[in-house]
Amino acid sequence: MSWSGWTHRIFCRDSRGSLPVMLAVLLVPMTLMAGGAIDLVRHESTRVELQDALDRGVLAAASLNQTENAETLVRSYLSIVPGGAGAQLTVSDQKTLNTRAVNATAVIQYQPAFLRLAGIRAMTIAATSAAQQARTNIELSMVLDISGSMYDNGGMNQLKPAAKDFLDVVLKDDLRDVTSVSLVPFAGEVNLGYGAFNYISGYLPADPSAAAQAAAASSGTCAPSAASTYKRRHCYSSCFEMQATDFAAGMPNFALRDQVPHFSVYNMTATGKKPWWCPVDAAAVTYVSNDLTYLKSRIDALDPYDGTGTAYGMKWGELLLNPAMRSTIAGLGNKSIAAIPSQFRNRPADFSDKNTMKILVLMTDGKIGLQPRPVDPATNAVTDKNVTGSASRTVYTETQAAGFYKTVCDYAKTEGITIFTIAFKVDAATAKTIAECASDPSYAYKVDGLDMASAFQSIATSMQKIRLVQ
Repeated sequence: MSWSGWTHRIFCRDSRGSLPVMLAVLLVPMTLMAGGAIDLVRHESTRVELQDALDRGVLAAASLNQTENAETLVRSYLSIVPGGAGAQLTVSDQKTLNTRAVNATAVIQYQPAFLRLAGIRAMTIAATSAAQQARTNIELSMVLDISGSMYDNGGMNQLKPAAKDFLDVVLKDDLRDVTSVSLVPFAGEVNLGYGAFNYISGYLPADPSAAAQAAAASSGTCAPSAASTYKRRHCYSSCFEMQATDFAAGMPNFALRDQVPHFSVYNMTATGKKPWWCPVDAAAVTYVSNDLTYLKSRIDALDPYDGTGTAYGMKWGELLLNPAMRSTIAGLGNKSIAAIPSQFRNRPADFSDKNTMKILVLMTDGKIGLQPRPVDPATNAVTDKNVTGSASRTVYTETQAAGFYKTVCDYAKTEGITIFTIAFKVDAATAKTIAECASDPSYAYKVDGLDMASAFQSIATSMQKIRLVQ
């Protein structure tokens, strides 16, 4: 064998030097594989951090109470992510009265340590997030008993502070913009207020000035204009007579309803009581407001009057949550007849509106009373205030009035109105009748001592729970 052949065979059979050669050849791919895996892990970790930071930033920005600029706030959350301070950020911030929607996209460039060997200089990491907060609109009717017995049993002394504390809760800062409250005081009947009664009935006073209206309410006399389509019996107060069918669905045609005379039955002469079956304007309805100071002042002005027309109070409480009243509410506000904020003049919302919660709270201390009237409907003079015995007639008995109450309650609940009831210092039978109107047995409160405030606070808590569930 030649020398060259022999050496060729030796080198071909000798494998002692192959490992270093192979390691040298595989070093770069192995480094890329191991280092690339580290880069990919770091890339994914950074992506998760970016997504988490963006989610938290968007949630914070979408808060209806947030006052900081949305993009500035979201970027502050991204600053804790490696490379997040320099992220390419796009933020959309859309606001309405009761909603705020924030959408954001963030893009950062991850600089790999090992994959650069393969020519990969940067890796894109992107995250997208969206959040929306919406407040449920709240429409609330507070139907408040101001009958004479509320003075006798100390109910008025409890009602005023309890109702005002209740308003502090339901009209707190984060709810006030979307919450409207109507106050419906009732004694024998419900006074709509001089201006509102005129607007709803179609009565046009000869002199519509504020001074003339005040004088009319003081003297009880008022003159219609030639164009008036309704005849007032008097101007002391403003209550409508209602027919049996008016307590069911829909809005009665009040242009065809008579006015309740100015009278009293029980000769309420005790200090602190007012004698009238239909309260005067100081205790008239307060329409659709979120002005906490104004609403509290209206509660403070309440005095006890004659009679307990619970069914009338409930009907007006329901009507002020009924979309059939929407054009009336708009008119009262637009004509400055009632102090209705502009954002509430499209209320009440439809019963089918899923963004609106309708609540009615009834507080009463007595049996649902009968409805007496003077034999002569024209009896409106102050000297005729004590209508008793043969001078009176009954338009609805207690049994009929209780039936109207049930009719209103059943209809309201059918339309999705949530009803709470507070029965104050009443017997078991009356408490049962009142409680049957509540939407749930737990929404019916029987108050026998000094715990009316606790009942109102419990209702406020229940309202918050209902709102969160919805």
